[in-house]
Amino acid sequence: MKFPEMANFKGLSLLVFIMALSWPGRTQSPLLIDSLERNLSGFSEEQRVTALYRIISFYQRSDLQKAKDYRNQMLPYLKSRDPRMVTYARMTEGIISSSSGSLDSSIYWFEQAKGSAQEIRDPHLSASICSSLGRTLIAAGKAEKAVSTLLEGLRLTDQAPDREQSIRLRINLIWAYLELKRFRDGIHLGRQTLGLIDSTLQWMALYIYNNVAVCYGAEKQLDSARYFVSLGIRAAEANKDYHALANGHFILGSIYSDAGRNDLAIKEYEAARPFREKAGDPLYIVSDLYTLASLYQKTGNYAKGIKTGLQALSVAQEHHLLLKFENTYQVLAMNYAGVGDFVNASKYYELWAEAKDSVYQQANAQAIADMETRYETEKKEQQIALQNATIATQKANIQRDYILIIGLVIVVLLVVAILLLLRSRMQRRQEILAREHELALQRTYLTASLESQETERKRFAQDIHDGMGQLISALHFIVGRSAAQDASGDLSKATSILNDMHREIRNIAYNLMPQVLIRDGILAALKEMSARVTETGQLAFTVSSFECPSRFTELTEISLYRIIQEWVNNILKYAHAGKIELQMVGHEGELTITIEDDGDGFDVLTLDQSKGNGWKNIQSRVNLLGATIDVDSMPGRKGTTLTVTVSK
Repeated sequence: MKFPEMANFKGLSLLVFIMALSWPGRTQSPLLIDSLERNLSGFSEEQRVTALYRIISFYQRSDLQKAKDYRNQMLPYLKSRDPRMVTYARMTEGIISSSSGSLDSSIYWFEQAKGSAQEIRDPHLSASICSSLGRTLIAAGKAEKAVSTLLEGLRLTDQAPDREQSIRLRINLIWAYLELKRFRDGIHLGRQTLGLIDSTLQWMALYIYNNVAVCYGAEKQLDSARYFVSLGIRAAEANKDYHALANGHFILGSIYSDAGRNDLAIKEYEAARPFREKAGDPLYIVSDLYTLASLYQKTGNYAKGIKTGLQALSVAQEHHLLLKFENTYQVLAMNYAGVGDFVNASKYYELWAEAKDSVYQQANAQAIADMETRYETEKKEQQIALQNATIATQKANIQRDYILIIGLVIVVLLVVAILLLLRSRMQRRQEILAREHELALQRTYLTASLESQETERKRFAQDIHDGMGQLISALHFIVGRSAAQDASGDLSKATSILNDMHREIRNIAYNLMPQVLIRDGILAALKEMSARVTETGQLAFTVSSFECPSRFTELTEISLYRIIQEWVNNILKYAHAGKIELQMVGHEGELTITIEDDGDGFDVLTLDQSKGNGWKNIQSRVNLLGATIDVDSMPGRKGTTLTVTVSK
């Protein structure tokens, strides 16, 4: 009868799994959990859900029933409309299912949580779910799928950097590599991960040391395995983690055992015993003892094997560890046989057979029950599947017809919409063209009207200036000659009247069309205007220019002159101003004219409400030039500014 190996690779993998399940608790201190429990009632809904999840995560390793009691408070949130609350509720179902041994259910709930977490776009939470899901997939024997899930979690930590979360994912990934026998990948990732650990996360290095040691042991590189186990043991000593210390010696012992170095394996198992007893977990104590007893049997030290086996049996009986009886009976039988005590050997072989049969019968009965349940379930599922297939076919046909009808309706609506859109665009374009044509006609009419008006003014001014002016000059000459021959008072009065008439006619001609505007341009005309206004003594009028062209088109010059003339007349009539300053500035293809006075301000809105033609004439000429005009004034404030901007 061959004794099964107690320290094989599968056993090491299971040990690493148990360690992986335990390390998340390091971040949840009992004091913090106690504080969360006491303050649950005062939290908001979102805070309450997060707190419940942390409490359940803590108790699922130490008090599963208490974790389940808190889990009941989370159940209503499974139907919440808030995706974050739903996510935490689903994660809770995942960890409770995992702790209860229902790994398939755990995987289902973590995958559901992963889906709802994507709705809230929280990469940190999604990475945490990937870590839990990956760990559960490995435990369920789906290491390949776990690798892709854990790598996805690492990509999420790139979006929301979290060193501790990244290291957790990497430790689980090393475990997945162990399960897939990708030991070199595990070694490479473990060494790489150690470089990410800083002083605040040194406690996490322990799990990496042990995992890397297992990988080196599987590769038969005992020196490297021994080195990393020693690092793990030192880390466990620094943290006073007796359980981890025992695991470190146990791992090294198992590596030696697999390599056939039973003497060294026994030494490591014996070194693990005091730490295992301090940790106080009877399940591990029994496993360590019957494993050590089996090595004593292999090395011929049967007395120690019997003593150690009886110690294992005593602990198993004390704590009712029924599943541990089988291996304990077997190792005792083999050691008694080794010393020639066939009575006790036979006794323990019989007990071993009974225990084995008992376990087999329980497993077989459960298997039969599972098979019957599965048969009935599959039978019903086949009937349901057949009905569903028929219904699905009918639904598919109806859905196809609906899709065709909806598609045709959509096509018709699209065609109608396109036609209406085209029609609307054509109408809009025709309206725009019509408005543009109307505006062009209006502008042409206005231009023609103003040009005609200015031409008539120019002709009339020229006629007055040339005709009447020459006649008055001739008459003045005659009267002057007569006055020289006969100095009379009447002739002197006549000369004075003639001078007044000449001056008045010149003013009328100037107002109609200043000859200097036609001859020398707008700047010269404006300076003449300022001189005339200043001569009256009513106010001071100055004109200045910067970088202005010498001439513009005749229409532009006349229009600008009329705008300025109208505005200056308005200042003279109503503003009670003491000075006027006019500036003409040319810059990058634009001419800006600014007229400032220090007279009384007024409400600018009254310009558009005015019944006179002055402002309307200004607006007409501004529109004709395509210029812009702005007036800055306010009642009760001294000073008004007019700004006209026109393209050169």
